[in-house]
Amino acid sequence: MQLYRNMELKINEYMGTGAVVMFFACLLLFWLLKKEKSRQMKVYLFYALFVVIGMTNPLSLYVIEKSGNMNVYERFFWLLMIPVFVSFSFAAFVQERKKLLIPCLLLLVLGGNIVFTDIEYSKAENAEKISQEAIDVSDMIMRDFEGLDENEPVQPNRMLEESPCAVVPEPIVKEIRMYNADIRLWFVRKDFGSFNKKGYRKLAALMIEENSEVPADTLFRSMRSKGFTYFVLGDWQELTGDTGHYAYEQIGQTEHYRVYKYTKKPTYTLTQFADVEGFSCMSYMIEKSDGGLVVIDGGRAWQSLSMLDEIKKRGGVVDAWIITHPHDDHCGVLCSILAAELDRPTEESDSGQDDGTDMPHITIRQIYIGEMDFDAAKAQSSRADTYGYLLQGLEGHDNYRFLKEGDELDVIGLRMQVLHTCNEAVLENSENLMNDGSMVFKLSGEKKSILFLGDIGDNNPEIAASVSDRSEGSEMGRMIADEILAAYPDDIKADYVQMSHHGNNAMPDYFYEAISPSVAFFDAPDWLMENKNKDTGETSYYSTPHYRKLMERLGARIISYSSKERSVTFR
Repeated sequence: MQLYRNMELKINEYMGTGAVVMFFACLLLFWLLKKEKSRQMKVYLFYALFVVIGMTNPLSLYVIEKSGNMNVYERFFWLLMIPVFVSFSFAAFVQERKKLLIPCLLLLVLGGNIVFTDIEYSKAENAEKISQEAIDVSDMIMRDFEGLDENEPVQPNRMLEESPCAVVPEPIVKEIRMYNADIRLWFVRKDFGSFNKKGYRKLAALMIEENSEVPADTLFRSMRSKGFTYFVLGDWQELTGDTGHYAYEQIGQTEHYRVYKYTKKPTYTLTQFADVEGFSCMSYMIEKSDGGLVVIDGGRAWQSLSMLDEIKKRGGVVDAWIITHPHDDHCGVLCSILAAELDRPTEESDSGQDDGTDMPHITIRQIYIGEMDFDAAKAQSSRADTYGYLLQGLEGHDNYRFLKEGDELDVIGLRMQVLHTCNEAVLENSENLMNDGSMVFKLSGEKKSILFLGDIGDNNPEIAASVSDRSEGSEMGRMIADEILAAYPDDIKADYVQMSHHGNNAMPDYFYEAISPSVAFFDAPDWLMENKNKDTGETSYYSTPHYRKLMERLGARIISYSSKERSVTFR
């Protein structure tokens, strides 16, 4: 019975008493004119019966209601009924009363009015009666999408190959659809189309007039899953929940609506690079998804060409080159680049032309080096020569900075904290101050962080022989660990860790337990991972197997040079 009540309401809304009277008047006129021509009369009556049955059939009413688009189908029934019967009846009148046609037309011309001259029938600029707010909201989205100026006009309905996608609340969503079909909308009509579609209906149900709270998690996760960028909130709606996890900005506002743009927060990909000759080294890149590149150390000099190629693949610009300490297996590539002045792009290399060299030029915006006493390092080790080459290469540059413990800075959107450099305790107690004085730093994103340890807690045959219990580490290892843990108890925890000294170190287990990483990077080939001499294959003094077992016990995934995947992506 409810279906029939709905039918009655809609017939009254779209037709009214006048339409019903017209129907019966046409029927009577046709009968008077064609009553003697039974065949035409039968066709007329059959069509009338077909329309009436179709409109009042419970099955038809059920289908219309479930379609979610009652208005369209009821207009269709109106078209089936009124215009067809009027046309039939008028055609029959003209056919049977041809002599009356000219007098009737003359009467209309002399006594009637030309209604199309009335202002009501003049061409309207806004024929669909679209509200100005809907037009303004649509134009704000299109201007941002196309990069237009604030006052630059927008031409709607151009059938663009790529369209902006927007989540718009129910009151103006239909108007925006009528005004500019170039904007792809989450839904257009309530209870119709994508409103009830899987993957759409949960968010669509939140964008109706009756709802005032829109959970941020539902909104942004839904938008991300479907590739939507823009969303609109009415003045009665508010985002709820933790909005701090999502990046969005307001790009416009009308009297009753706020227009936002959702920007996916960038991700970072950390990649480990192996030594091309099978030795150990330390070389990493961090690439930002929306632009930005960091190199950590870089490896030995003979890796220069391959590293330069990797940098060129990523745009040829290094935003930050970080050196943990100046040993050749860490800063050799940077020393070679500086010596050959390959960090100074030539006019030819910038234009993509051959500049006469076999090595590509790049741009290095900033170089960061852990603070270290060069004279003390040179007095202790011949390997300090690399430090001298690095300092010599930096002459004439103004894009480098020495960092010390406690420094904090922003590196392509990551927070960099320096937790350790070569301090007085290292100078006084270390037998290898270049390793033990390595810069320890942490890079933190929004959700994940990585801790770089350089080569602290050096391990060599003499140290290995003096350590009775690997889990306790060496005396120097414990000293460094205790200093860092005491100064940064809340910052030592990290999701990823670069294992100190390629995994062959003498740091105490409790230091790594405090870090508690989910991924551990060993800058080591198989011979070092397995404690074998590279040349002879015999068992050696390396502590790498101990720390590998420690990381496995802590539940960390192990990444070394032989791993198929040597990168992680984080935010």
